[in-house]
Amino acid sequence: MSNVLSMPDVYLNSIVVVQGERIEQNDASTLGIADANYERIVRKTGVHSRPVAGPDQYTSDLAFAAAQQLLAASPATGVSALIVCTQTPDHLIPGVSSRIHGRAKLANDCLVMDINQGCSGFVLGTQTVVALQRSFATEKSAILINADTYSRLLRRDDITTRVLFGDAATACEFSTRPQGLRFLYCRSFADGSGYDAFVAHGSAIRPSEQAPGIYMDGTAIFNFALREVPKAVETALSDTGLSIGQIRKFVFHQANDFVTSQLAKKLRLSDEQVPNNCAYMGNTVSASVPILLAEQMALLEPGDIVMTVGFGVGLSWGVALFEYAGNSPA
Repeated sequence: MSNVLSMPDVYLNSIVVVQGERIEQNDASTLGIADANYERIVRKTGVHSRPVAGPDQYTSDLAFAAAQQLLAASPATGVSALIVCTQTPDHLIPGVSSRIHGRAKLANDCLVMDINQGCSGFVLGTQTVVALQRSFATEKSAILINADTYSRLLRRDDITTRVLFGDAATACEFSTRPQGLRFLYCRSFADGSGYDAFVAHGSAIRPSEQAPGIYMDGTAIFNFALREVPKAVETALSDTGLSIGQIRKFVFHQANDFVTSQLAKKLRLSDEQVPNNCAYMGNTVSASVPILLAEQMALLEPGDIVMTVGFGVGLSWGVALFEYAGNSPA
């Protein structure tokens, strides 16, 4: 990893999680879908319930709440960059990052940017933030927000997607302060030939003959994940000289329990290596990886290696590696 170690170290110092204000159970009465069988849904997906945004709660509200908590606790002297990864902005123009910048009263020299990325968004966001932080060579921190309210795009009668997706936001602080998770490695991948496997028709400017809402080819997404994700994991291990056994935790995007269990089986991972939180969070899109990562940080010991893996819409996927440095600055 000489190509990484020759550059300034960047750390993911802390993660704040904010959920949609309502909890939606996956049963027929709650969903309003007569043929929704709770036991069958849980057996197939592992999802019992999901956080859902309230009627007046939008992506920027979740994102700002997370950012506000993060900034209140940060010892950094300022913010060099604010990146918001979302596919459900309040408006097409301007971006959510501009709204957060204004509400948080950040300095005018703070770089502000939105990334339209789905379930691989934490990995791509991390790759972008780390590159920026290294180029700035500053003691200020950079903030990565992953936030979506997919519930506003779902067709209420589409049981295949309705029972999967939850609404949430995370705010991650990155800096050169030696605390939390030291960034080691990142690679992102894409295959635009799979563009049509997951589309939110009627969600923007281009007209569509389909009724507005998300349309997902579940089989195509599953086959893509099972084909490409293990190869990306193996590439990351080869690039860094690490072995499967040296990775304490594999934090996969929480598509659903079946997908993550099949990935773990194909990679021959132990149950202890593959945590999950689908049961009560569902699929929170780009926030799913940092939400699960935040839960796992309390279980880590200094020196533990964590691999985060995102994959989904686009098609896109990626891998980021971190080493736990501890809770307090060295």
